[in-house]
Amino acid sequence: MTIEEKLRKEIVKYGRLLYERGLNTGIAGNISARVDDDRILITPSGRCKGFLKENEILIVTIKDGKVSGKGKPSIETPMHIAIYEKRKDVGAVIHTHPVYSTVLAVAGITLKAALTPEGSLILGKVPLVPYRTPGTRDLGECVAAMIGNNNACLLEKHGALSVGSNLEEAFLRLETLEFLATIQVHLSHFGEVEELPEEALKAINTKK
Repeated sequence: MTIEEKLRKEIVKYGRLLYERGLNTGIAGNISARVDDDRILITPSGRCKGFLKENEILIVTIKDGKVSGKGKPSIETPMHIAIYEKRKDVGAVIHTHPVYSTVLAVAGITLKAALTPEGSLILGKVPLVPYRTPGTRDLGECVAAMIGNNNACLLEKHGALSVGSNLEEAFLRLETLEFLATIQVHLSHFGEVEELPEEALKAINTKK
């Protein structure tokens, strides 16, 4: 099995998992994976990620955006490409609209990743990227710049995004992101809740 064939199967697998676990709905969201230094695989536009077929996934050239395959690639292809251009360590990108992460994004509230030790370890900082028109290079450049060396971000008025060295890592980070967002929204009923203090975070980071 080639790398491309393996990645096609994994994109279908994680697309189904995202849908079944309520981390994505309808035809929203997009998933991509790096095939090599020059190309990525990305989900098609207008298709539910829970019902994808391997032959529907398209190849896109990072340098010029040239598309191979039938159909149109995701409208957010420029955002994925911008991340791959900036982050050579990234092998996969997942963008979805999970409920609680999107609640925070629409409200313009930054996620508190350090509410739990696991959140700090798995996600680190989670930037809130200012609103940009979906599907534009402007959005892509803004996301790539703000995510920096972090593992996830919220897109204002839009949704959530995670990156990883592979699809499994990106998926687990997105799942963690939504778990923390859920906690944060529920905790808001009790007033302001503080993240772990700096001393605790330093102790956690020494265990990495």
